[in-house]
Formats: sequence, C-alpha cells, structure tokens
Amino acid sequence: MSRREERNWRDDQVYRDRKHEPLVEKLVQADSRIFNHNKDLMVFAAMVGYSNDKFEPVSSDKIQITLGTYANTQQDTYIYLLALLKMKNATCLKCANLNDAVKIFEGYCNAGLSIIQSWMDESPGDPTGIDTLEKKIVEQALRNELRSQQSLNNDNLEVVF
Repeated sequence: MSRREERNWRDDQVYRDRKHEPLVEKLVQADSRIFNHNKDLMVFAAMVGYSNDKFEPVSSDKIQITLGTYANTQQDTYIYLLALLKMKNATCLKCANLNDAVKIFEGYCNAGLSIIQSWMDESPGDPTGIDTLEKKIVEQALRNELRSQQSLNNDNLEVVF
C-alpha cells in the first residue's frame, strides 16, 4: 500500500453501547453536567472499568466517536495505554493492530459505564451524580494510597523483564 493509499487512522471509530445514553446525557449533556464532552466521560469510564478489572464488549447497538476526536486533545493516549496494560506487548500499538487497541478501550469503557450506572442507581438522592462520583473517586484514591504504602513497606522489590 502506498502512502497515499494508507488509511487515515483518525477516521477509525471508537464505539460505546447505546444502552448507556441516559447516563451519558446525565453526566455530559444535562444542565449540571460533570464532563464537558462525551469522550471525557468515555476515558473516565474506561479507567473505572480497568481499575475494577471489568471488561464488557460493546453490543451491536452502538454509538461512534472517531479516533481523531480523542487524538485532537491527546486523549487517544489512554486508548494506547490500556492496550499496553492489557496486552503487555508494544506490538499492540502498530497501525495494523490499532483496531485491537480500540476494542480493548471500548470494552473497559463499556464496563466502566455499567459500573458508574450502578453507582448512580445506589445513590438515588444524588440527582446530578456529582456527589456520588466525588465519593467514588476519593475511595479509589484512598485505596491507591494504601496500596502505595504497602508496596513501599515491601522489602522484596520484584522487577520483571
């Protein structure tokens, strides 16, 4: 394939499950929106999915955002980061494997949106979701801090090459 015939990776699609649209509208598009753009929520959701070790492939009823939309603000780096964390192999970043990296991001994002929805369902007294998300972020930060302290106290540092 010549350079002119190469596909433009920015046109690749990143999908989310349509079943999450009410949540997306609540957190992005409502008057009390928490996230400025859909892609911001998708990145957050993917991180939630990953941190909870949950992965759900997207159904056939899906909504798209172009990869270029993420790349415009360098948020595509989260897509590549999650692929590296899951695959543990840098070949996942090759152009030929880009679709696989996107699928990994989509799965974590979809699972993360399900988790976020369950948080909202558990907190019906928080109509905007702001307090709920703040509480969950603080809980995760505390867990991360505890893990960090535990690893510092561990005398046996393991390095894998």
